[in-house]
Amino acid sequence: MNNTSGKGTIIVAMSGGVDSSVAAYLLKKDGYNPIGITFKLWCHEGADHIDAIIHRAEKISRQLGIEHRTVDIEKEFEDTVVHQFIEEYLAGRTPNPCVFCNRVIKWRYLLQIAEELRASYVATGHYVRIVKNQNSARYEIHTGLDPQKDQSYVLWQLSQEMLSKTKFPLGTLHKSEVKKLADELGLSFSEQKESQDVCFLPDNDYRDFLNRYVPEKVAAISRGELLDEQGNVLGSHDGFYNFTIGQRKGFKRGFSERKYVKQIIADKNQVIISGNDSLFSDGMILEGVNWVSENPQAKTDGVIKIRYNHKGVRCHVEEIDSDRLQVRFEERQRAVTPGQSAVLYRGDRLVLGGIITKSINKLIWNQG
Repeated sequence: MNNTSGKGTIIVAMSGGVDSSVAAYLLKKDGYNPIGITFKLWCHEGADHIDAIIHRAEKISRQLGIEHRTVDIEKEFEDTVVHQFIEEYLAGRTPNPCVFCNRVIKWRYLLQIAEELRASYVATGHYVRIVKNQNSARYEIHTGLDPQKDQSYVLWQLSQEMLSKTKFPLGTLHKSEVKKLADELGLSFSEQKESQDVCFLPDNDYRDFLNRYVPEKVAAISRGELLDEQGNVLGSHDGFYNFTIGQRKGFKRGFSERKYVKQIIADKNQVIISGNDSLFSDGMILEGVNWVSENPQAKTDGVIKIRYNHKGVRCHVEEIDSDRLQVRFEERQRAVTPGQSAVLYRGDRLVLGGIITKSINKLIWNQG
């Protein structure tokens, strides 16, 4: 399968969108032999929507003069990503399914296909860069040069092996340049709109999805207590899964001042609410930590993002054990949410990532 006249075969994840299409074009221009791969995934919009994505990717591949294949991993996607998403919400946490999917589905199967087809690399249309550190021999994730499109946050779970076999052709480009290239190539994307929605959630409405997909589990969660910070019962709610940290709406009664969800206690079906000031935290605990661009350290610092569109805050990080870290913010942060990814940067380099397990107030920091 190798292209002896160029740089060899590379597997390109193609969604039929502008980014992956231009990525495939750039790789071909650079001397690779791209094979476009479109995954058939489980999707709430049904078979017609999936077929349209596949048809679009096939059409673009023909225009680019590259081979295209469709790989059906619908069941694997449902059994892993969708199942984990449901379990997290029913445990009172707010997950990042795209982060999880990149590691356990997208890269797993891209690399499997690459091995089968004897391809040296895989590639995607993410706006991010990989830099090999010649001193440490580690593959580092750096932010894309377009700050409005940088997608490094969703890639923190990728292993060194995965990064060593991955190319990101769009990392040094701005979105405007990518669109211009697509126009010059005669690739039409006028009917497509960009979305940050989770691919299997209609309108990102996870409550409706849970009610339709696991109605028996949702029905088993009876009415619970709405509490204040002192444990006083303020009213009731129709299930903790209807709430996320920082949420202001959805309470069954009104209050004299604005109230927000401060904490969810899933095993007791309790939701604790508070005023806005109580939503701010001094720090947090992370677990499932992946040191991406550096070897693990007992202490480090940098700027950490606690959700995808978070601007980031300076912080100090200390190891609890091999899997967990304690983070202290230099400025208190609002609505630190268990289940979300937190990603630490130093400059444009992604140092590490982890899953938020809890927020911390009045943090006692070990300076020793």
